[in-house]
Amino acid sequence: MPQISFATNKRQFHIELNDRVKEYFKNTNQSQRGNTKLFFKAFFIYAVVIATYVALVFFQPWPLWVNLLLLTVFGTFLAFIGFNVMHDSCHGAFSNNSRVNDIFGYSMNFLGAECRFWKVKHNVLHHTYTNVDGVDDDIFKPPFLRMSPHQAYNRLHKYQSWYMLFLYGISTLFWVFFMDFTKYFTDKVYTTDLPKKTMKDHMSFWLTKLYYVGVYMVIPIIMVGFTKFLIGYLFFNFVMGNVMSVVFQLAHVVEGTTYADASETGVLKIEEDWAVYQLQTTYDFCPDNKFLTWALGGLNFQVEHHLFPKVSHVHYPEIRKIVKETARKYNVPHNEFNSFGEAVASHFRMMHSLGKREPVMAEVRS
Repeated sequence: MPQISFATNKRQFHIELNDRVKEYFKNTNQSQRGNTKLFFKAFFIYAVVIATYVALVFFQPWPLWVNLLLLTVFGTFLAFIGFNVMHDSCHGAFSNNSRVNDIFGYSMNFLGAECRFWKVKHNVLHHTYTNVDGVDDDIFKPPFLRMSPHQAYNRLHKYQSWYMLFLYGISTLFWVFFMDFTKYFTDKVYTTDLPKKTMKDHMSFWLTKLYYVGVYMVIPIIMVGFTKFLIGYLFFNFVMGNVMSVVFQLAHVVEGTTYADASETGVLKIEEDWAVYQLQTTYDFCPDNKFLTWALGGLNFQVEHHLFPKVSHVHYPEIRKIVKETARKYNVPHNEFNSFGEAVASHFRMMHSLGKREPVMAEVRS
């Protein structure tokens, strides 16, 4: 992995922010992990997923419009498992009990991918080195998508804002059948070495793949036939892939975010404190929309999540008030979009700009 260091200027902002958040939890007598509302939400989301799966697989035939509705709900709620259960759990924020976090972290495996790889990809690389080309695997999607101005340009990128939703729609298939296997056999996530595999790791990987093929493919083929299975399988994955991809991209690949490059020299000095850099590379969106906050597992509060990844998303609306106030005091930007539509539009415009050989950027670091 490239050598990357952060400066210590404005370190006091980081220190005071941490102290104020700790004080908030102490004064309110709350755990920073999940609560009863989160556990109930997790149960409800899983119940919807299981119920729609049973209806689709074991209670056919349905009219076409009912099948499409059920498949849309199924794909959307699978994404909600990722947002609300897997994400908090893999960060150790779902429960005060580490074993409970480990168990629910396997929600990633329930979706067909390996949580061990995701923890390195997301928790370590993306959270520590956000938008740093050469390290952050979340913005490395060659050759079809260019998500950083530092990445190589090709003529396809001119049209990426037109075809990216198609690629987002097949991204879950790409994770399950290609990226996981690449990581497994190379023992790498992008440029970073994975820890040596244990027997438990081998078993987790292969059992996950067998489970996925059995539950998501073999059983439906037996029950509804290959043609109906294939149509339904591609449809719900397209829904799931777009929901997950769009939501995650709205925080970082939008207008006004900062990018850095460690891909060529392998050495990068970022002239900001880590916490300040997180605010420069991250946006909140529609923070006042209570339904989306519930459905997206607080991923519309990405600024707060990046600063406090081990705090459950149920606390982010209150934490945001502290972050904004402290950022204002130290003249640090707190970026946010007021609406979901505004964030989506900015992502499309950003991808369109990155589709040019020389994109127009608010700020680029190298």
